[in-house]
Amino acid sequence: MNNSKKLAKNGGIGSEKQSKGSGSVVIASKNKILLTLGIAAIIILCAGVFYMQLRPRAVLKVTRSDESGEKTNTVYMKEAVYDIYTLETQFNSYASLYQQMYGTTYWEMENADEDGRNGASAAKKQVMDGLKQKEILYMEAEKLGYTLTDEEKKAADESVKKAMESMTDGQKNLPGLDEETLKEVFAKNTLVQKYRQVIISESGLDREALKATVKKEDFRQYTMQYYKVSNKTGSGDEEVDVTAEQKQTNLNNMKALQEKAKTAEDFTKLVEEKDTTGIQAVQTQELLEKDMDSSSFLTKKLRKRLIKMNNDQISDVIEGEDGYYLVKMVNNDDSAAYDKECDSVVSAEETKQFNAKYDEIKTRYKTEVQSYWKGRVKLGSYTAVQ
Repeated sequence: MNNSKKLAKNGGIGSEKQSKGSGSVVIASKNKILLTLGIAAIIILCAGVFYMQLRPRAVLKVTRSDESGEKTNTVYMKEAVYDIYTLETQFNSYASLYQQMYGTTYWEMENADEDGRNGASAAKKQVMDGLKQKEILYMEAEKLGYTLTDEEKKAADESVKKAMESMTDGQKNLPGLDEETLKEVFAKNTLVQKYRQVIISESGLDREALKATVKKEDFRQYTMQYYKVSNKTGSGDEEVDVTAEQKQTNLNNMKALQEKAKTAEDFTKLVEEKDTTGIQAVQTQELLEKDMDSSSFLTKKLRKRLIKMNNDQISDVIEGEDGYYLVKMVNNDDSAAYDKECDSVVSAEETKQFNAKYDEIKTRYKTEVQSYWKGRVKLGSYTAVQ
């Protein structure tokens, strides 16, 4: 009976064990909830980080205000990457030259522009100035109803393929250098260039009148090819004349080359790659009429003699101050320099006319460089991916 009372008081047989079992279930349930919440928090955190890393980053906002109202375009970082890539590729290709001349890279070089910026900052400003102009002209072209034809779109896409051929696989994977983004960027660039040509065409520029300002006789070009063997040895302050014996050997070798040239079909292939005579591979020399007195090629007397040669005529062996020469006249009335100067004069006037019109257009636009560009973007190795 006492046992019955104890059992009744304690809640019956097995009540203690049952209570402990229920507690374990509650604890396990709480652990599952906490684990689920933890996983959810991690997922949310990772998603947030992922979004922060990959979300579009605005670098520039351009707003037009005129009689038609107000319109704002936003330029995102991915649209700037190809411009950065182009500039970084250009200056990195001169890396060894900058290192040799200035003892540093272009990006670290001080006073790279007239405002005292270093190379990285100067290049960054150059890219942003280009983005501003591009977006303003793009918005203006759209406003005026200019679009690309199917042929122009196709040509832009072909340009994308060619551009990507020179990129590494790593660069192609960069946001902004992928094919989809590049097609958008190149299409915009094509429309901008199309509108630029419209501006120039409407300026009334007279190309023929501009070309007439170039004196053809001043830019008459004499194009020659020549072989040379040096009569000097050493370099810099230690450069000295070769021995009389060696000089005679050089002369004999050049005379032999002259004989070979008389029957050769190709003047540029008279010297073998493994030549042991010291005769240098063929080189090209272009002399302009206006520079005849100031050129450093041979002496003025020799230059005057050479330009009297007929096309395809080969000179005798000529003794210069530093060696022996064998020269062939390729073209004694080459128009290349004249054509180039005409193009340069026309191009300069086109740029002048375009800049004047652009200065007028941009008064209707407001540009705002965004904080991401100001604080996070640094040029020099942004697209340097293997």
